[in-house]
This record gives sequence, C-alpha cells and structure tokens, in this order.
Amino acid sequence: MTSLRSKSALPLAALALAGVVSVAAPPQAGAASEAQRGVEAGASLQAALESKTRLIRLLLAQSPAVQRIPQSDSELAKSKLTEARTLFARATGEAAGGNPEQAVKTLDEALRQIVSAARLVPDPAQMASQERSRYDSLSQSVRIFLGLHKDVAARLAAGKAATLDGARVNGLVAKAETQAAGGKHKDANAALDEAYKAVVSSLTGMLMATTIVYDQKFGSPAEEFRHELARNRSYEELVPLALAQLNTPRESAQLSERYVQQSRELRETAQKLAAGGDHPAALKTILDATGLLQRSLRVAGVIVPQAQESKP
Repeated sequence: MTSLRSKSALPLAALALAGVVSVAAPPQAGAASEAQRGVEAGASLQAALESKTRLIRLLLAQSPAVQRIPQSDSELAKSKLTEARTLFARATGEAAGGNPEQAVKTLDEALRQIVSAARLVPDPAQMASQERSRYDSLSQSVRIFLGLHKDVAARLAAGKAATLDGARVNGLVAKAETQAAGGKHKDANAALDEAYKAVVSSLTGMLMATTIVYDQKFGSPAEEFRHELARNRSYEELVPLALAQLNTPRESAQLSERYVQQSRELRETAQKLAAGGDHPAALKTILDATGLLQRSLRVAGVIVPQAQESKP
C-alpha cells in the first residue's frame, strides 16, 4: 500500500517540477522530531528526482518539439539537445551513486537545455499562425499610415516636398495581398514591411522638413500659429501609432507618453496666448510643444532630426 508520506510527497513533486523550492514549515507544538523531518525531506527529494526523471525521459522520447530538432537546420538546437541528453545520463549516474540532490540539479539544467533547443525550432503551424497575425497587423498599419499621410499632406500643404511613391507603395500592397492569398504570408509581410517603411519615412520627412515649414509665406502671425498648431496635432497622431508598431519597451513608451502630455499642456497654453492676441508668444510655445513631440517620437524609435529651437 502507498504510505501516507508518499502521498504527501506528490504535491511537493509538483512544486519541484514548477521550479519551486520546498521549505519545511517552522516547528509547531507537537511537530515531528528532527529524525522524522529528515525522513520527510528525503522523501520529498526522492519524489522530485523521480518526477523530473520521468518528465525528461518522456520529453526526450516523445515530445514533438524535441523530435523536430534533429531534422532542423539549427546546429545550435542540435547541440543543446545533445547536451541535454548528456546531462540526463549524468543525472542518472548521480542518482545511482547516492547523490539525489546533485542529480536533481543536473536534471534541471537538462530541462533548461531542452526548452532552449525547442525554442530554436518552433512549430511550423505556430510560425504560420504568427505570420498570418503579423500580416493582418501590418495591413492595418499601412492603411492607417497612408490615411494619416494624406491628411497631414493636405493640412500642411506640403506639396511636392512630401514625396511618396504612391505607385510603388500600392504595388507592394497588391503584391502582398496576392502572396497572402496563396498562403505565402512570410513573403507578404516582407512586401508590406517595405510599404510601411516608405510611408512612415515620407510622413516623418514631411513633418520634419524645415523648408516646408519655415519657407512658407504667412499672411499674418495668426495664420502662422494655425499652421504650427496643425503640425503639432499631426505629430501627436503619429506617436501612438509609432509606439504600437515599433514595440517600444515599456519604460521608453512611458517616457514618450510623458512628453506627449507635456506637449498638450504647452499647446493649451499656446492656444490661450493666441486667443489673447499674443501670437509671438503663442508661436514660441507651440514650437516648444512640437519639440517635445519630436522627442517623444525619437524615444519611441522613430528617427527624426533635432527640433528647431523656437526663437524668443
């Protein structure tokens, strides 16, 4: 019959498989003697050893992820799998030699090598699913940025300075759609990535071109302020798109968003100044606000030139 101690060791073995270290509870009144605790600790260690041994033997023999490795082109994955097998054999010897604690440590390292090797040779079905998901995301991004590009060009009246080879971009999008329809989502994503970069490059270039912004002739300070206000809002629209598409690290994204908030506060101040008729001060303030948005974009990962400082 299974003893009470072996039954109680099962949850401890489960914790061991999850990488959790089991620590004995503090002694209570009526607690087991030192000898009894030693026996229980030994049973727990033995249970962990047996459980991990079964798990790794099963992975090496039957895991589909492991079975893909020898047929793959990844020499690193093959090397890691060979190391895992070597470690498993070593752990077996350590256990047989009466060193279960070291055997468990060796099994842990063998498991890490197996997991690392499997990650280098992902499931083709999973990869295909990821490529399809990326295609959907890229398609949406290109449409969004094309719409934003058209809107910004109209608002800034950038004209020929905001060069975008629309025929090339549309051709890349059409090519991607054809490839995706044929199940070639990886190739489709490569085409969409080219289209995406072309649109974003043109958009940021249009927003940053000082010749576009500062060589225009404005009929009044109020007109120049309205122009800069529109440019500021265009930058702000670009920031969340950049954060979403460039997978900006969390800390950088938070810093980028703080710059956006600071820009909004300056923009509100600038609008109040303009409403009061102080357009020179309003213009300086809105340029400072736009400079913060340019900084926000650089933090997000968009390459933009340094902002032109406003003049007092």
